[in-house]
Amino acid sequence: MVLDTTTLPEPDQAEELFVSFGNTLEYERGEQVDAVPDIASLLAWLRERRLISGRGMAVEAAHLRRDPDETARRIERFHHLRKLLHDIAAEVTEAGHPTTEQLRDLNHILRHGLHYHQIERDPDGTRYTFAQVGDRLDQARATIATSLAQFLADDAPSRLRICANAGCRYLFVDRSPTGRRRWCDMRTCGNQAKVARHRARARDHLNETPASAS
Repeated sequence: MVLDTTTLPEPDQAEELFVSFGNTLEYERGEQVDAVPDIASLLAWLRERRLISGRGMAVEAAHLRRDPDETARRIERFHHLRKLLHDIAAEVTEAGHPTTEQLRDLNHILRHGLHYHQIERDPDGTRYTFAQVGDRLDQARATIATSLAQFLADDAPSRLRICANAGCRYLFVDRSPTGRRRWCDMRTCGNQAKVARHRARARDHLNETPASAS
């Protein structure tokens, strides 16, 4: 019995944090669909992945509601990181490694996430508070960037891919034994590519067939 492996699901694997965030931008019928277009959806995404606490989410939401310009800047910073993730994946797919400029940009984001802990005494001197000091959203952004940095340092960067389906463009890490996957999932994008190639060959064959003599 021959086993048709093309219909089997891709093996389960823990998705890297940077892959999850990169794929908040996806495509449906060639049109971009953004899962984090505004601050509310972005904060919800960060909270779902425990990159920000419930209290921190509420504080940031209240603050940003009062400052539309700062809200726009925050969204732009995360969208910039997402574009960087896609650009690095494209460069790795094409050249095998990120550019110097891309690594410099990644390090810039990592530096913005620096934080420290501090102990303070309450005004009445009866108790102490020990807390992390630093910008919550910059820390969350740097954590996503750290996920990519650690992958580049500790894993096989050449395994980072962008799905070859132009209508998908999902980021994924190729964990297959051969390391030759081109699509995020063979059952969907891979089969679509096979169907497209079959139709193209059929059209070419039809065009090459001489017309019947009248």
